[in-house]
Amino acid sequence: MEVAVPKTNIYSFTVFPDDLNYGGTLFGGKLLAEMDIAASNAARRMTYNSGCDVVVTAKVSEVNFMVPAVLGDIVELETSVFEVGRTSITIDVRATREDILGKVSVICEASFVFVAMKDKRPFAHGVIC
Repeated sequence: MEVAVPKTNIYSFTVFPDDLNYGGTLFGGKLLAEMDIAASNAARRMTYNSGCDVVVTAKVSEVNFMVPAVLGDIVELETSVFEVGRTSITIDVRATREDILGKVSVICEASFVFVAMKDKRPFAHGVIC
């Protein structure tokens, strides 16, 4: 079954005090969790009406932290489809920060691989890219 594929998605959040590490910058684990959510949303949208039950994170690679985000920054996560396999979907995520003056900087990039599942087994999702 052919499924319409959105090529990019945008997801954002604001850095709050509970998101900071002891150095006063955005905790890397928080950023990676948000990036995983953004990427999984993109993969999920790609598998609508495909017959799979869920997409699960199988691999995270090429994580590159460039500059930190700080309290009050708006972090925007842009996802893009990198590759589609028989049961897998690879999503690249680029995170930027927008500071209180409006300056935008890339803070992190990573690649996430998801596997479509049906009845707890890998499933050929039928997504064409």
